[in-house]
Amino acid sequence: MPGPLHVTGYRKAVEVIDVLTEGETGFTELRRRTRLSRHWLARVLRVLAAEGLVRGTGSWDERPAPDTRFALTGEGRCLADELADLDVWKALYENYVNGAN
Repeated sequence: MPGPLHVTGYRKAVEVIDVLTEGETGFTELRRRTRLSRHWLARVLRVLAAEGLVRGTGSWDERPAPDTRFALTGEGRCLADELADLDVWKALYENYVNGAN
């Protein structure tokens, strides 16, 4: 799949992106809001960073410190916009299929 959209298949990536659309967020807050373990959240953030979608402050090569802050990059914000558009189309389609008005 071309472009960064393929990361949406990675476990919990969309939830992390969704939280980060609200602005720069700390590791501890991301953990609380996504309900991910330290290990899984660090893994998801590394995947998103490797794709150029997320940037973090400080060093988080080994294990992000609780006060490390993360934010979407420009490309990450574009992906979040694409996902928002997909949510709208999905809702419209589900209403159509279910016969809702």
